[in-house]
Amino acid sequence: MKKESPYHYSEFTDPISCDFTTSNVAGNVDFHMHNSHEIYLLVDGHIQYFVENACYDMNPGSLILFSNREIHKAINTSNEPFTRLVIHVNPSYIRPYCTPLTNLLDCFHRDPGKNNLVLLSQADHELLISMAKNLEKAIKNRRPYGSDLTALTTIIQILILINQAWQNTGSVKTAPRPHRAQTIMNYIDDHLTEHLTLDSISLALSLDKYYLSHLFKSETESSIFQYIVVKRVALAKELLLKGHTVSEACHLSGFIDYSNFIRTFRQTTGCTPGQFKRLNP
Repeated sequence: MKKESPYHYSEFTDPISCDFTTSNVAGNVDFHMHNSHEIYLLVDGHIQYFVENACYDMNPGSLILFSNREIHKAINTSNEPFTRLVIHVNPSYIRPYCTPLTNLLDCFHRDPGKNNLVLLSQADHELLISMAKNLEKAIKNRRPYGSDLTALTTIIQILILINQAWQNTGSVKTAPRPHRAQTIMNYIDDHLTEHLTLDSISLALSLDKYYLSHLFKSETESSIFQYIVVKRVALAKELLLKGHTVSEACHLSGFIDYSNFIRTFRQTTGCTPGQFKRLNP
């Protein structure tokens, strides 16, 4: 089950989910993050996918991965319908089934925005589609005998396949493409904890602030402010996981106002910073 937020977050309350969807818009049109890891296979159509400050052109058969640390968003530049397979996995559900030789979550343990795209052979692509259909059926038909174990064993097999493909994928062939907003994103990433305004960014980059804002919006279909906010919350999550207090995470992630930090963190992650610390000791 997915709980929608009015901001930039979708909370998945079930340990795994699997859906094939066809539409002409993405499920979440803004930069966002999840409490789960995400496997995204484009079955049909053509879209662009932003993850952190990188942009990937995706074609049928393209597979991209997002950890619960990475902000991302899809853009459909053609406005034509596209079909995607989306699988969400709660890492705490999978972790007990990892072994010293087989870390099923290895493909998600990367630096944010690095090596997200995975190349699949035709055989692996067909096998993934087949297993995903079985997984979707097992999740939706919870009552029949064995459906729970079918779902568990199928997601384990899917993760094994994806990790093998991820390990065999060369970083050169899946490098993100350059995009016009990248300089802006890079500056924001490098100065995220500083006091950032449209005026300060435009001054630093020697660009008119109205042109800067329009450029970012036209390229990403999101605002500069929205990108900054979600990046700062992602940083605050990392700080909390490393043992920092809520107050420390607030100021070290670039937030000035404590009340605004609490409110924004909750809108972006589905819980308050304090709740997040208690859930992730």
